Amino acid sequence: MPALDSGKIFAHQPLSFSVSALLWYLLGRAFIVTLFLGGTVFLEFPQSLQSFFIPDLRLIFLLSLTFFQICFSLLWLLRWQNHLRQFVQFQLVWDLLLSILVVYMTGGTASPFSFLFIFVILSSALMATRFDVIVTVAAAVVLYGGLIDLQFYGYLPTGPGAMEMTPSDVFYRLFLNVTAFLLTGFLGTILANRMRYSESLLEQERHDYAELERLNHIILHNIPSGLIVVDGDGVIRSFNFAAVAICGIAVSKAIRSPLTQIFPQLPPEKLSQPVERGEFAYIKPGGEKRILGFNALPFRDIQQKQAGTLITFQDLTETKRLEQNLQLGERLAAVGKLAAGLAHEIRNPLASLSGSVQLLTEQSCLDGSDKHLLEIVNRETSRLNRLLSDFLVFARPRAPEKKFSSVKSLIGEVYDLAKTDPKFSFVDLRLDIKEDKSLLIDSGQIHQALWNLLVNAEQFATPPKKIIIGFDASKNALWVDDNGPGVHGDEKKQIFEPFYSSRAEGTGLGLAIIHAIVTAHQATVECLENPLGGARFEIDFNPDSIKKEAHS
Repeated sequence: MPALDSGKIFAHQPLSFSVSALLWYLLGRAFIVTLFLGGTVFLEFPQSLQSFFIPDLRLIFLLSLTFFQICFSLLWLLRWQNHLRQFVQFQLVWDLLLSILVVYMTGGTASPFSFLFIFVILSSALMATRFDVIVTVAAAVVLYGGLIDLQFYGYLPTGPGAMEMTPSDVFYRLFLNVTAFLLTGFLGTILANRMRYSESLLEQERHDYAELERLNHIILHNIPSGLIVVDGDGVIRSFNFAAVAICGIAVSKAIRSPLTQIFPQLPPEKLSQPVERGEFAYIKPGGEKRILGFNALPFRDIQQKQAGTLITFQDLTETKRLEQNLQLGERLAAVGKLAAGLAHEIRNPLASLSGSVQLLTEQSCLDGSDKHLLEIVNRETSRLNRLLSDFLVFARPRAPEKKFSSVKSLIGEVYDLAKTDPKFSFVDLRLDIKEDKSLLIDSGQIHQALWNLLVNAEQFATPPKKIIIGFDASKNALWVDDNGPGVHGDEKKQIFEPFYSSRAEGTGLGLAIIHAIVTAHQATVECLENPLGGARFEIDFNPDSIKKEAHS
């Protein structure tokens, strides 16, 4: 907060009042005039009930004149609000004239109403500038002193009933009132300056508080992390927009609700100490499961008692998925590098073994049982050779040769191929393609990945078997659904690892090859649930990567 220069405030004394303050000033003047002059009217004749209703015409005249002047001032003020200083000066001149008139008509030197000048001086100190205060004090001294002198030397007649006073009494009253006027002006100016300075400080504090409130509002509504403030009773007191987006809960529902109602995984005893990088599973109202990471910091009040807890949290679901994909990629790369060499070492003697078996089967001296055994060896050798070929594809994948290809045409080719394959004879195979789109892909590799997904779906589908191949052009998502038992729990983390298979006859390389192909396309593949109740394997092509490669 910038420091206020009290010297400038005291020196210049800018007008710091408003129209409402002037209205209160006018009403205060009316009250004071009515109180003292009206009281004098009714107390001047206390002898009888009849005299109670006989007013002093001079005082009635002054009261009427005062009220007329106030009404005129109010109307003038409402019409000319841009000339407040001139209005104040006019009021001060009028008050001085009214005061000297009251003093003259109520006895002059002996008048008890000389204190009215003090009210005028105080009004000038509160409502006007320092120069106006000096002028007001000087005018009060001149008017009152001039009236006393003129009456003392006989230039002005004294009012009826005025007391005879000696020169010393006159001088004493003059000295007393003039001194009171000067002291009132001096002290009133000091107090008014201090009041203005305090008002300036208060206004600055209000401005700083408003700015702080606005800044706090901007921060709460724009930070990407969810922020919750919980009081000492575990009740939510603040819930920002990011928290609404992450939790899927309206602010009105969250505020004043117990924290355990929103996050049952965060009991109060868990938040009694600071928590850094905590994690918990959260299920949104729609049933979607998310992984949230949070920090918790208890805070204290002025008495150093724990007043509540500040909780910040983020949605780590996507980050966790990327971490799992990265770890899987690192494991696959390590296994692939090691297995590539082993595959070559196995394939060389396997070729020799296969050739030798073929030569033996050509011998005419072999009986039927020996030929049958050699056919088994030759068949298993071929199967092992195919397994090594698939493994080499996984361990050392070919770099994709990308070009723009129609996804609908690609799916159609795989669909036609499946219709001619005997193992899909009893499968209800359907397509779900609302809109075609050309993507920058290696159509051959994506064809292989899609075929592997289709074969995998056929193996796990349950009779009557249903498989759906779909594509969402708005999300660049290609998927295969089946009506099998699905994939649950930790099994989702292992299905893309090589040699992992839930089937006894499976090699565990089909999904690993798919993962390698998809990763080479800078895309992602994940296992989800589908409306059929089985598994959905979805390939998501990164639109940013597609655009970047297309421009390059």
